[in-house]
Amino acid sequence: MSRTRRTELELAASLLRKVADGEQLSPGDELQAVIAVAAVDAVLKPGGWTQLREDEGVFTTNLPLTTRASVRDALTKAADMKRESLSSLVTEGYQKVLAGEWMPPKPTRAGRHDPSDARAVLNVTVEDALRRDLRESFPRLMEDLGYRVTEGGTALAYLRHALKDELAKLEKANKAQKPAV
Repeated sequence: MSRTRRTELELAASLLRKVADGEQLSPGDELQAVIAVAAVDAVLKPGGWTQLREDEGVFTTNLPLTTRASVRDALTKAADMKRESLSSLVTEGYQKVLAGEWMPPKPTRAGRHDPSDARAVLNVTVEDALRRDLRESFPRLMEDLGYRVTEGGTALAYLRHALKDELAKLEKANKAQKPAV
């Protein structure tokens, strides 16, 4: 059986679990550790993570989401607080839309914004097949919902939905830091 980079990393994880649980490594485990270390080192090199998707035939592409810099920064901080990746949250959102478990809300017109709050790009990566499936569902979704649905709008709306508690904490902290006039 040929090993993929993913199976080598799974081996590394199992060896680390043994060590974390206080178990002694056997001579066979120590031999496996050499393979595990090489796998971790390979994935940590620049671009090394692409070996994982190549092993499985899963291809992802960048999805640039255009929003205000303040929104991008807040979403990034909120995801860090929740210890979640923005890409995994967008993936989760797309899957929930396709399963009928969550629908993107009707887009609202943005109100006035601070001129110093420039437009910015928030980059996430999503599997190509999932993006394709979502785009193919748009005609049905738009008919059912009665408004336009876009890939980027769905991603941003789900990020706001999934991170609402963390975003509320950040907003509260920001208000507390502003001096009273």
